Amino acid sequence: MGGGRLLLAAGAFRVAPLQGEMTLSFLRRIADRYGLTVRSLLSAVTEVADQQDVVGVLQGDSEVFLNAAARDRVAALCRVPQVGLPRALPAWMREEPLGASKERPAARLHNGVETVAAWGPACPSCVAARTGRGAPARVYLAAHQRVCPRHRCWLMGVPGSGGHVVGLAGCLEVVRAQEDHRRLLRRSPVAGSAFEVAEAVTAWWWAQKWPQETTWPARLCAPVPEGVEPGRWRVLARGLVTYPETVAVAGMLAEQTMRRRIATQVRGHLPFSLGDLPVLISELACCLRRPWLTECLTSCMDGPLFAWAHQCSKAAGVRDGDGQRLLWKVHPAHRPRPLADELAQHLQEVPDGGASEAPVLKRRRGHSRQADAAFEAGLTRAGAYAAARGHLATQADTLQDGFPLGAWMTNQRMLRLGMPAWRSAALRALDPYWDTPWPTLWQRTYHQARCHVAEQGPLDARGGFPGTGLSLGEWLYLQCTRYPDLHPEQQRLLARLGIDAAAARDARPRRRSQRAGEQEALAHARAWASEHGSLAGVSVSTVHEDYPLGRWLSDRRGQMGRGVLSPDRAEALARIDPWWRPPWHLRWQRSYEHARQQLQQAGGGELVAGFPLMDRPAQEWLRIQQRRYHLLLPGQHDLLDQLGLKPETASASAAPVRAPGRPQRDGAGAVGCLPAVAQHRPLGVLRVGQRPDHRARFDSALVHARAWADVHRHLAVPRDTRQSGFALGMWLFSQRNRAKQRARKGKPASPHLKQLAAIDPWWNPPWDLHWQRNYYRARDSMRAGRGADTVGGLPVGKDALGIWVKRQCTLYESLHPDQQRLLAAIGITPEAAQARVGPRESRRLTTTPRFDTDVAHARSYTARHGHLAAHVGEQHEGFPIGRWLAEHRQRARKKSGTSPQARVLASLDPWWNPPWPMRWQYAYHHTRTHPDTPRAARWITAQRQAWPLLHPDQQQLLADIGISVGRQLSF
Repeated sequence: MGGGRLLLAAGAFRVAPLQGEMTLSFLRRIADRYGLTVRSLLSAVTEVADQQDVVGVLQGDSEVFLNAAARDRVAALCRVPQVGLPRALPAWMREEPLGASKERPAARLHNGVETVAAWGPACPSCVAARTGRGAPARVYLAAHQRVCPRHRCWLMGVPGSGGHVVGLAGCLEVVRAQEDHRRLLRRSPVAGSAFEVAEAVTAWWWAQKWPQETTWPARLCAPVPEGVEPGRWRVLARGLVTYPETVAVAGMLAEQTMRRRIATQVRGHLPFSLGDLPVLISELACCLRRPWLTECLTSCMDGPLFAWAHQCSKAAGVRDGDGQRLLWKVHPAHRPRPLADELAQHLQEVPDGGASEAPVLKRRRGHSRQADAAFEAGLTRAGAYAAARGHLATQADTLQDGFPLGAWMTNQRMLRLGMPAWRSAALRALDPYWDTPWPTLWQRTYHQARCHVAEQGPLDARGGFPGTGLSLGEWLYLQCTRYPDLHPEQQRLLARLGIDAAAARDARPRRRSQRAGEQEALAHARAWASEHGSLAGVSVSTVHEDYPLGRWLSDRRGQMGRGVLSPDRAEALARIDPWWRPPWHLRWQRSYEHARQQLQQAGGGELVAGFPLMDRPAQEWLRIQQRRYHLLLPGQHDLLDQLGLKPETASASAAPVRAPGRPQRDGAGAVGCLPAVAQHRPLGVLRVGQRPDHRARFDSALVHARAWADVHRHLAVPRDTRQSGFALGMWLFSQRNRAKQRARKGKPASPHLKQLAAIDPWWNPPWDLHWQRNYYRARDSMRAGRGADTVGGLPVGKDALGIWVKRQCTLYESLHPDQQRLLAAIGITPEAAQARVGPRESRRLTTTPRFDTDVAHARSYTARHGHLAAHVGEQHEGFPIGRWLAEHRQRARKKSGTSPQARVLASLDPWWNPPWPMRWQYAYHHTRTHPDTPRAARWITAQRQAWPLLHPDQQQLLADIGISVGRQLSF
């Protein structure tokens, strides 16, 4: 029989556990009862066939975890039922260590704060009264269980030992603090999280060692046990000394009233320092009875209290969610260090026995040496940047000696709240404003203003900031207009530049008046026109005497084209140059001015045949005008008439010069004085949507399109197709895009595109062009015949044609009606599609059960609102109806046909997926239901102004609710 069985057979003592006792402490008391060591007891409990299964190192603060077999033996040994042990021992069944087999008893020892929860020694007097013996015990202790109120002692857990029991005869405020702590836990649901934050706050204050603090040193010296070294006692007693203040701070942080007051005081801003929250620091100073604390906390810009205040400002009014979760988060850098680490560092700082070489300091848990080295490298580059520019308000793409300093600074700003204090202090030493709650761009511009003040003296806000650049002056005036809404620290920074509240109130804009700027621009335009004869040569990049005349004139031409240029400004430009924005292309006007200048240099007079006195570009341009004279506008005719190119001159000069040996045409095709090409085209008449200088190009491309269609019998041309060297694919692609753009804007189709439709009616189908090309391949192949490899008269097989035909038969019901008519033309009728697919595969696409469930919400929404124009973020009875409809709209736009799901939704609301933007549909339904609001009135006015550009169905929808051109709203 092994030692374990002998011990179990000899078990005659009943040892009951204490409430909350550690398992190893319970085993130690059992071993003491039997006169054994706890190691011997563990060996006996786990012994099987003279072999023990105990893993781990036994220390003074260890905990043991037993598997089921070992627990059964311990229960039999202490004579306590197995049912009662888990209620008293928190770690009794927390872990199941595995031994050689599941049936064999095993034990595993654990050490350290990572695996062993907070513990402390049980009150000796309470243990003696409970057990009748004086054996020490260790129990798990929460933060509000550290004080024994009956015997007034602090139960201190010391790593590597059984802990200390410290009397509190001279620190009665600690006893009262535990009563307040328990009362707080009963009163507030966030008291536990608030105590963790408060514990980090008081630990941070403990490390500051403020000279004004006198209460903590006195409390530290009162309960010092005999024989404890002062430095070691300072490490151990931190929780004891700061406990009353921790409970007081936790009570204040847990108050919802305080959080509301902070949210009210910040006015939507994030704090730059705790000085921006005077209500918080004044309440802290009053609550802790430390008036000097206000001055110490005013300049605080990091630490756990600042992180809490920062999150409190962001989470204002949010009761649940990420805002409240982040509010009570304590970053690893702010958490109090475990006592084991603090004691190890203390021993390293004070080596025992006067060692000649101090050991390497232990790395703090959760920190990386590589991260520290990377931060030092970035800090070096940041120091060089700050030395050169005086700040760290870098852009995101800033490089410093090849190092991505901008990205590095962005990362540091993102991690600021959880940054260790030494890193924050190092960056603050380079630039106190390295991380601000306002945009970094604001800070960079502020440094520009600061440099201006350093070079040229104080700013004169009342005089319009004279001496500053336009952009800087505009920025300064903008800050003055927004001065009451700026962050308090921004206001203090502007005060350093001489802009206080009074100066901001009286500030004048830096920019000149709009009228003065317009007059200056017109003066430059006149000077240019007097020098060059017109404004045609002004391009976008033209600069006249350091004034951006080209950009200004380009803006005016764009405003004229959009119809937003005022008549006075247009008339002022017309007085300088009547053709400053001609109705034809600007290149034509520039070529005309060049020809006019050539004629003036030649001495004026009439044009001579062949234009020998002009340079080659002018000669070529005039010959082109002769050939296309009948296509020009009347205004162009007038300009050419000023050059001497009249209709009869153009007709007489249009005949090309005959080369030697080349036959002369008789000109029989001419009628009167006009070329033959003009017989069927009225003089001066321009096709709608077609510019005269593009007509010849279109006719040339049309010739290539006809040549392609003659061979392939369609115009479904791939984009990279070339016909006789002409990029026919890209040309047709651009024509389709222009046609679709005009359709989206509600404009009629260009008449000249009818010639493409005459070549191929489906040159621009409403479905994907890839489908159209496959259709033409199938048409040509089926007309050519495919042998006997058919079913129902349609091709079968695994080649591309058979697969495509089968797919069209399967999706026949969901295709566009015009697609169905095209398929019927090549024999794919509904009956043939049914026969081709077969009975097993002939089922139509039906809605899924999930769609049936979701569409019930759509029906309910339609019944309530009368439409399906739900916003993307809108929900209906907990269902995301807006996002669901947006997904189905996107699918419907990608498909060539109408899916069954789309038909179901169309039955609920015909305009659930309109061809115009959804923004219009949202505004329409808002106006329909709220016609008396100012927003609806503005929208109705905009629709009346844009009535010709609206889709016919949009016009009908507006007419249905009484909106039309020239009529008032009537419901």
